[in-house]
Amino acid sequence: MYPSTGEDTVMLSQSSYPAAYVAASRATVRSHLDAYDALPLSEAERTAFEPGYLRQLVLALDTYALHRSRGEEGKDGNPLNEVRLLCGSIRDHDGVLTGERSIRYAADRSVLGLAEGDPITLDAAGFRSLADAFFDELGTRFPGEQT
Repeated sequence: MYPSTGEDTVMLSQSSYPAAYVAASRATVRSHLDAYDALPLSEAERTAFEPGYLRQLVLALDTYALHRSRGEEGKDGNPLNEVRLLCGSIRDHDGVLTGERSIRYAADRSVLGLAEGDPITLDAAGFRSLADAFFDELGTRFPGEQT
């Protein structure tokens, strides 16, 4: 079961996430990666399976803070912005990183180092770094109650 923010009502945007929610969400994503790492796949099978699986995990990662306030998220190219751009690019641009005018994205400051126009390719280590940076930024920009 996925962790809950404790909110039962529909929100237009969310300006905080409880620390326990962020920690539980991070743990859930890590458990998915651990399960993937444990799959008995040959190198060829892993190479064929990994890109699509990890792109789907990027889409799933974004759902943990789907209703985050754009104002709180900022526009400075942070990991929350990077995940937002990756998701839009995966969904709407055939997996080619496409920018958004409102986000000041720079490949040299990003987690994955992808430039606009690059195909979105990930390995497990890259996704793990992206997920950790995403949850770190979520906890910093959207601080919630400490439990």
